[in-house]
Amino acid sequence: MDALFTSLQRLLDMTAARWANITMFFSSLSTIGFADIYTLFVRWVFPLLAVGILVRCILPLLRNQGYNRIWGYLEVPGNIKIPIRHWENSLGRSKLSDIVVNLPFVSRNHAVLAYHRDYWTITDLGSKGGVSINGQKIESNGEVHAGDTISLGGAEFRLLAAEEVNDDFAATQGRTRFSRLGEGITPGKTLLLLILFQVLGAFQLYYTMPEETRLTILLTVLVLIAVECLYYIIAFHCSRKYLELELLAFFLCGLNLLVVAADVPNQLLKQLIAIIMGLVIFVILQLIIRDMERARKLKYILAAGALVLLAANLVFGEVRFGGRNWINLGLITFQPMEFVKVAFVLAGTATLDRLLTTRNITAFIAFAGTCIGALIIMRDLGTAVVFFGVFLVIAFMRSGDLRTIAYALSAAVLGALAAITLMPYVASRFEAWGNVWQFANTIGYQQTRTMIAAASGGLLGVGGGNGYLVNIPAADTDLVFGILCEEWGLIVALAAVLMVVFFSLFAFFLVRGCKSAFYAIAASGTATIYLIQTALNVFGSVDLLPLTGITLPFVSNGGSSMVASWALLAFIKAADSRSRAHTHESGRLI
Repeated sequence: MDALFTSLQRLLDMTAARWANITMFFSSLSTIGFADIYTLFVRWVFPLLAVGILVRCILPLLRNQGYNRIWGYLEVPGNIKIPIRHWENSLGRSKLSDIVVNLPFVSRNHAVLAYHRDYWTITDLGSKGGVSINGQKIESNGEVHAGDTISLGGAEFRLLAAEEVNDDFAATQGRTRFSRLGEGITPGKTLLLLILFQVLGAFQLYYTMPEETRLTILLTVLVLIAVECLYYIIAFHCSRKYLELELLAFFLCGLNLLVVAADVPNQLLKQLIAIIMGLVIFVILQLIIRDMERARKLKYILAAGALVLLAANLVFGEVRFGGRNWINLGLITFQPMEFVKVAFVLAGTATLDRLLTTRNITAFIAFAGTCIGALIIMRDLGTAVVFFGVFLVIAFMRSGDLRTIAYALSAAVLGALAAITLMPYVASRFEAWGNVWQFANTIGYQQTRTMIAAASGGLLGVGGGNGYLVNIPAADTDLVFGILCEEWGLIVALAAVLMVVFFSLFAFFLVRGCKSAFYAIAASGTATIYLIQTALNVFGSVDLLPLTGITLPFVSNGGSSMVASWALLAFIKAADSRSRAHTHESGRLI
């Protein structure tokens, strides 16, 4: 009995203690206020939603169904069929050729087989053995139809339409190990999760920000949600199956508005307009580059416009944070180089996508050199690094010449050393690199405060509007990764960065299955911009790289950056052939 009594007494004591703790917990809730209670609970929801949205968007995009579409076949004696997977196909003995013909009498780069609406053309690249169509030797190029015989220096191939080949054989050629990945995940449910994140985030700021800004924050986020829903409805009506790229971009745009609302709420309207403008340009640019001939003609207009913007920036540009990269028109201020990025990718792609001739590569080198030289004069070394990286990728994708790339890299290293030596502003950034804590109150002020803020946020963050990094210059642009870590937590910040990185990885994933070199090169150029900007922004803010003043695509505050980010995304979207896999430009297949 004594033992039983003792056990009951201990149970009562434990119950009383737990009740006291529960009472104390609710008493503390009554004193800290509803805003603190909301933040306490909702900060656990944000990481779950962010990771869920990321996973639900990545898995469907990684499905290979439709990437390896076959547009026709080249049949060789012995009933061997070589699938044609692109609209432009290089033929030759080189291992870099799209269709490798490993015969000694075939040149390394013998010919290019290209699709033009209702027929194919084959172009002789100055081969020794020449090219013949149905026994007739061509001078430069000739028209090819299904059933015609093509001869490369004596090696004969018969062009077959895709419909002429047994369905089982074609299905085997297009089958991949990721064909069933992400099945059952619908973009509609992902959109609902995205909207929930944005609504909860808006109310998070509503309860923490000053009263005069609360209504503006809610209305801005609601308008963004309305735009997202409208786009989804229109895209669904147009039978666009894969909308995950846009959903990822919408999520990042929502974070952008939340960051701007916490730091500079008076710029919310400007940023919302930039998001809508960027989305409109994203749609228009897709319609333009769907017709490659039209896109190739557009390159001259964009290249000329880019040169005009460069000249205007050099003459009328304002100096901010050490760089002359802003133009002030009174009612609007913008960064011309953000728009030059779009022209740079399209001009380089349209120049080199078909034939890498000396004239074409010289023109592109001249254009690239002009852009990079102007950036160095503007003291915008970070953007110069971005342009140089894009130049290397575009040039290498068509040449495959490592020696030329090595020469270009050597010249870049010498140029960087010269810039560090001759430009004190650039030299100070490199002086602080890796030693910012020694300059915590001078040239390392921004990065040290960013690292302190990021560490204080932990995994879940302190809640939107509760951080102190917003008081540091360029917190919402160059140091935006710090705000994300501090206010929204490391998990949400990493999810946002991974979304931008995934844009790039997805573009490289698409390259082998692109129907045209035009789309492959454009997507790779865009991927390079996203990757370099993300690396410079994130690693620069935490002192893993020098701080260069580069924005994080879609997330950093800035109308020019937002519009350019959306415009560049159009190149990756156009490279995904699944969204229009059931049609061709002419509505038929050969």
